[in-house]
Amino acid sequence: MIALYTYSARTGGDAWFGIDALRVLGEATFAAGVVLCIGAAIALALANPSFRSPGHATAAVTAVFSFPVFFLLRTHVLNPDGAMFTRKFEADVPRVGAHLTHDEVLELFLHSRVWYYTHQWWGWSVVFSYQVVSCLAGALFVYGLLRLAPRLAPARTWLFLIGAVSGGYMQLFFGDVENYTVSAAIVVFYVLAAHRYLSGEVGLHVPSAILAVAMCFHLETGWLLPSWLYLAWVERSRPGSNAVARSAALGLAIGAATLAYFHFHGLPIWRLHSSQTGLAFRMQVVFAVGMPLEYYLDQLNLLLLLCPAVALAVPLFVWHRHERDRSAVFLAIAAASMVSMQVVWKAQLGVREDWNLYAIGGMLATFAIWRAAASAAVTVPLRFISAGIAAVACFHTYAWILSNHRYQ
Repeated sequence: MIALYTYSARTGGDAWFGIDALRVLGEATFAAGVVLCIGAAIALALANPSFRSPGHATAAVTAVFSFPVFFLLRTHVLNPDGAMFTRKFEADVPRVGAHLTHDEVLELFLHSRVWYYTHQWWGWSVVFSYQVVSCLAGALFVYGLLRLAPRLAPARTWLFLIGAVSGGYMQLFFGDVENYTVSAAIVVFYVLAAHRYLSGEVGLHVPSAILAVAMCFHLETGWLLPSWLYLAWVERSRPGSNAVARSAALGLAIGAATLAYFHFHGLPIWRLHSSQTGLAFRMQVVFAVGMPLEYYLDQLNLLLLLCPAVALAVPLFVWHRHERDRSAVFLAIAAASMVSMQVVWKAQLGVREDWNLYAIGGMLATFAIWRAAASAAVTVPLRFISAGIAAVACFHTYAWILSNHRYQ
């Protein structure tokens, strides 16, 4: 990884956009950062620090203090969609109360209402209100991650946490002006609820309801339905249970109620035909069919940016198969479903501009890989290698986040 980042940082260019963020640092800072990463990896490998599961209050306080970090380093980069939100909100919010589409109805409704009130009270712009909500979603993500980490990786939780925040998907929470931030935070709670279900703490209706809410925020999270089907399969294997039908009905009721409400509040149901989802049902435009080789090279770059440790998936799959439990299978299905979206779903704005469309897949792949790595790193050399990869990935990811913050 260090060799790859070094080469790309020196050569730069569009062909390396997923791994060249370190070139903004300069050679001296780059070299010092690499040395610091190696030193940190050695210290962590030898110390193997314990991590006590935080309570609700500790996790909440940490989440609150994460907000100013997200906000002070918020991005100044807008993709074409983000640049158009101002015009769309200013036209639709006074007229019908919100700018709405069926693809991301609750995300847009939330952002519309936040802008409406903050503009009246404090004169906030559409972009600034988006950034505040994205940073608040980051705080919610931190809370969920702290509650999730000790459950997913009770051994070497520290390694899972460092790895979990080492992916470029974290840029979502640094004020990204798009409609994926709240959805991503909700997905973390879906994973937490699924793990609690598999541990016997809650019923299937809990992850079912959370996934349904996530889909109402953004239909992209519907790619997680295969992971819900796995939970349903687990439930069906339990004798005398009829929770699958009840949970499915609950999820459908949440979706139907959302559609019905907005049908009478600015988003008639027939407009579903012209949405991205409607185009997908008609097999038009949205699928990446016949794309040139450069498109898929860009997607590989993006995967390396969103989940720098993706190459670890191969050795973990080959040599760590005996450690798979139901939570590992669930995470693998969820990650594979979302990452497959990069192959199937076309980036309408171009891969680099549409990076956030695929960020949830990078997040889940990161969770799956680092859960397995934390379990596998039982010796000092393995802990050093794993911590080193996590540290270098963090170095690269936050250099990219810093470059977006400094962008003029």
